[in-house]
Formats: sequence, structure tokens, C-alpha cells
Amino acid sequence: MASVNPVNLADIHGFAGLDFLVAEVDKLVSLPDIYYRLEEVIVDPSSTTDSIAGLLRADPDLCARMLRMANSAFYSFPTKIETIERAVSTIGLRQIRELVLVTAVIKAFEGIPPGTVNMSTFWEHSVAVGIMAREIGQHAGIPNAGGFYIPGLLHDLGRLVMYLKLPGLMHDLLNQRAISGQLMYLLEQDILNYTHADIGGRLLEFWKLPQSIWEPVVKHHDPHNAGEFSAAACSIHIADAWVNTNRMGSSGAEFELVMDAFALDQIGVDIEVVEQAGRLSDQQTHTLVRQFLSH
Repeated sequence: MASVNPVNLADIHGFAGLDFLVAEVDKLVSLPDIYYRLEEVIVDPSSTTDSIAGLLRADPDLCARMLRMANSAFYSFPTKIETIERAVSTIGLRQIRELVLVTAVIKAFEGIPPGTVNMSTFWEHSVAVGIMAREIGQHAGIPNAGGFYIPGLLHDLGRLVMYLKLPGLMHDLLNQRAISGQLMYLLEQDILNYTHADIGGRLLEFWKLPQSIWEPVVKHHDPHNAGEFSAAACSIHIADAWVNTNRMGSSGAEFELVMDAFALDQIGVDIEVVEQAGRLSDQQTHTLVRQFLSH
């Protein structure tokens, strides 16, 4: 569980400083061993439903949170899932991974003091972007677009790192944004020589999550240079701009982001599809956020 423990701004300037910052964060906030052990069990061909469920049962709090999310309207399974065994056999391994990862990240950062950042609005923004990015990708017929949800959900993870380790800087940046109207990520770039997108992506890479998750996080404000995972980065960029414009929660950005026409062209969707995905995201977000924040 996180606790605010600031670092010196002089120590974290530039990309060498970024690595120092991420290493400092990992001392306080990291994924639990159960996540990595689950990965090992899932790739083991001799694993069974019982062995996976047995591993998950070793963390009762995580199990309880997973079951709450699994039974939320977001997943819409036809019957109530009451046991971890049933969850493993019904949900499927990809979504089990997803639930464990999301649950672990939420739990890791929930100790940030309430006055530092409004976690309810932060997760509202994050969930809305994740759902919307997935819907945009699926509407465009992109293979594996279901996988856009997790990097979309985690796209502003770097902001939580900044609230955790750089609360004074965040206070100054928020004030500068209010006065100047300049976008937060550009202010971050000016001061640090990197942005919250770089921080979040580097932390996820440090945690050994796949490139398909961390690279779209890094590039969600720079879809032109997204490389192999351009479709995910563009979908997240579009969703982030729409969600900010429509004030669905907030991670601290507040001002409207410009939706890059390149991202729309790259994905092959028009604004009507974006609006449709946004409306669906709005319908599903609030229920899921309540599950995120319940104990």
C-alpha cells in the first residue's frame, strides 16, 4: 500500500532521473508476488483450474475484490460467480490476468492521502478511457482490441507516481496549468524532460509487464511515434481526448485535449464511432468504479 514519500526534484531530471524515480517508487509500490506466480502457473501446460484457484486463494483480500469486479455490470457474466474456482473456469485466463493486475494496481496505490488526489475521479477517468479505447478498437475491427482496456486504464498511472513521490511539483504544476491554460503533460516535459506517460510506461516495464501494455501508455500523447502498438496508442489517445472534453473524472489534466486527426485516420474511425464508444463507456464506468473503490 502506497504512502507519500517525496523525492528531491534535482534527483529525477532527465531520463536518468526517470529511472531513479521509478526505482524509488518500486520500493513503496509494486505488484504482489501472486501476480508473477500466476503468470508462471498460467504458462505451465500441466496447470489445472484447481491449481490456479489454489494460488489465488492465498490472497483472500485480492480474491474478494476480484469476485466483486467479476460480478459487476462491466463483465456481464450470465450467472453470479461466487467462488474463485468458478471464476477461473468461467472467466477465462486472459480476464483472470486482467482482474488480478487491475486489483493489484488499485490496492497498491490506495494509500495515497485523500487530499493529494481524488482517487474516485482519477479512476473514473482511467476506467472511462480504458473502456472507450477497447470499444473504439473493436468497432474498427482491430485484432485483440480487447487488450486495449488495460493500457487504457493505466495510461495515467504516472500521475499517481507524481502525486506519490512529487507532491510539491504536482501542486506547482496544477497551479501553473490553472494560470496558463497549458496542458499538464507539456508542463511536465518542460520541467522534467519527460512526462507522466513516460513515468507510467517505465514503471510498468520495470514491473515486467508486456510491451503491449507499457508502450501504448508511453505513447498515448504521441501517437505518431507509437511503433508496433500504434493501434492501441491511437485508440487510447482518442479516448483520453474525448473523456477529458466530456469531463468524465479527472487525473489532473482538466483542460480539453486536442484529438489528433492522425490517430483517427490510423484507426479508421470517424467522430460518430467515437461518440458511440464514449456513450457506452459513460454507461459502464460508474458501476465499475464503485467496485474498484469498495473494500
